[in-house]
Amino acid sequence: MKKRILIIFILLISMKSFACSCECNWDCRFGAVSDNQEFVALIKVIEYTDYLEHGNEKFPYSITVEIIKKYKGSESRKRIKIWGDNGILCRPYIEEFKVGKYYLIAPSKIEYDSKPEQKNDYDLFSCHTDYLEVDYDKKIAYGEYSWWRKEITLEKFESKLEK
Repeated sequence: MKKRILIIFILLISMKSFACSCECNWDCRFGAVSDNQEFVALIKVIEYTDYLEHGNEKFPYSITVEIIKKYKGSESRKRIKIWGDNGILCRPYIEEFKVGKYYLIAPSKIEYDSKPEQKNDYDLFSCHTDYLEVDYDKKIAYGEYSWWRKEITLEKFESKLEK
């Protein structure tokens, strides 16, 4: 019995070392993150593009999105690909993003090819808030925008980003 407990304890510790652990040393809400990212946009999820297989199940690994409005950055494509987590990358899982839904994003550009990811695709980071869900009809983004604000109109977001 003691051996089993020891083995389980060792396994839990070793699994923790592979998990994504991060700390936020500054304001990691969307308002601050979007101020510091090169590219910020309102997007619509078009489709799940790439999948990971685990056993008999498939899980979305990337999404193709349409850029509805670019707020900042030099991205000129109308559609881009955003990659999610494969279990070890400290990214949000792509299944959090629903096809047909809108999001404000402040992603990072992938700087090098790494199969299946391609240079100039994008990713998001789990350790700060770099996307917010948007109710497109109401033109309101919801989530961790700032310490005190959990929603913001797109109009107000745009005016704050320009300052």
